[in-house]
Amino acid sequence: MSQYLIPEQLDRKSTTPLYSQIYEQLKRELVLGKYQAGERFFSYRKLKDIYKTELRTIAAAVDLLIEDGLVEKRIGSGVYVTSVEKVSEVGNLWYAVLAQQQYHPFFYNILVGLVNEAEQYGLRVVVRFGQSREDFLHWFVPRPGEGLIITGDVDDALLEAAGKKCNNNIVVVGNYDLTGNYGQVTTCFDAQLQQSLELAAQHGCKRFAALVPPEALKISLALRRNIREFTEQRGFPVVFLEHDDHSDSYLLMSQLEEFKPDCVLLTEPTFSGAWEYMLEHSLRCPEDIFLIRYGKEYYDNTFPGKAAIELEDNSVIHGKTALEMLLNNSKEITKIDMKLRSYTEEK
Repeated sequence: MSQYLIPEQLDRKSTTPLYSQIYEQLKRELVLGKYQAGERFFSYRKLKDIYKTELRTIAAAVDLLIEDGLVEKRIGSGVYVTSVEKVSEVGNLWYAVLAQQQYHPFFYNILVGLVNEAEQYGLRVVVRFGQSREDFLHWFVPRPGEGLIITGDVDDALLEAAGKKCNNNIVVVGNYDLTGNYGQVTTCFDAQLQQSLELAAQHGCKRFAALVPPEALKISLALRRNIREFTEQRGFPVVFLEHDDHSDSYLLMSQLEEFKPDCVLLTEPTFSGAWEYMLEHSLRCPEDIFLIRYGKEYYDNTFPGKAAIELEDNSVIHGKTALEMLLNNSKEITKIDMKLRSYTEEK
C-alpha cells in the first residue's frame, strides 16, 4: 500500500464538515500515492487513527469516494481502489511535478497554496507527481478552459506540447530560461544573498565555498554569479562544488577540508548532510563555519536555527500566485522575494 497520505490537520472550527475535508484529502492521496486499480486502500480503522475522529465520519468520507467511482467497499475484505483515472473528472485545475525528488517540500507547499486558493473559486485540483514526460502528456487531458501549473524538469519543448492541449493556459513555477508564451512565478534572491554574504564578511569570513546544483541550471548560474561578484570585489577566494539528487553532501564537505572555508553556502538538499559533518567534526556555527542555508521552506521545521542565516522561501505563496495568474491568463513573470532570517545575534 502507498503511504503518501498527507497528514493534514482537520479544521474543526470550519463550516466545512469534517467528512468533507477528509474526502477532499483522500482524493489527493489517491493521486499522490499512485494507486493501481484493485489495490487495497486504507481501512476505516486506520483512517480513524490517522484523522482522530469517529468511524461514522470516516464512513461518510469514504461513501463520497465510492459515489465518485474512485474506491469500492468489499464486504468482509475492505476498501479497494477502482479507477484512479476518474480523478481527472473531478478537477479543472491541473498541477504537475516532473522531478526525481518528487516529494520535496517545495513541490508540496506549492500544492497547498494551489488547493487553498482553488477552494475560494470552487475549483478542483488534479495532481500528478512523476518523472516521465510521456506519462505526463498522456495524463494531461484538460477540458476547454482548463489550465496547467507545472514545475520541476520542464523546458520549452515539453511546454509547447502541453500548451497545444490547453491553448497555452500555463503557468510555470521556478527559475527557467523559457522562450514560449507562458506565465511564470520565480524566486528573487539577489539582494538577500548579497546581504547574507555581507553579514558573513562582517563576521570575519574571508574564505567562501558553496554547494550548488549543476552549472547547466539557471538557479545555479545565478548563485555562482552573485557569490563570484561579491568575493572578487573583496579579493576573497571561493570554491564551488556541484551536487545533484544523488550527491552526498557529507562527502562534499569533506572535500573542502584542504580549502578550509570559514563561510559555506548550502542549497537546501545539501543541508542535512553538511550538518551531520559539522556535528561529527565538532564544528560550531557561526564560530568555526558560517553556514548560509539557501532555499529553506517557511514551513520546514527541521534543523531550526542551525545555520547562521536562512534564506527562506514560502512556496505556498508561489502556489497561490500561480493560480491567480492562471485565472487572469497572465503571461508575465512574477518575482517573489526570499526572506532573510539571521541567527547571528542570537548566537
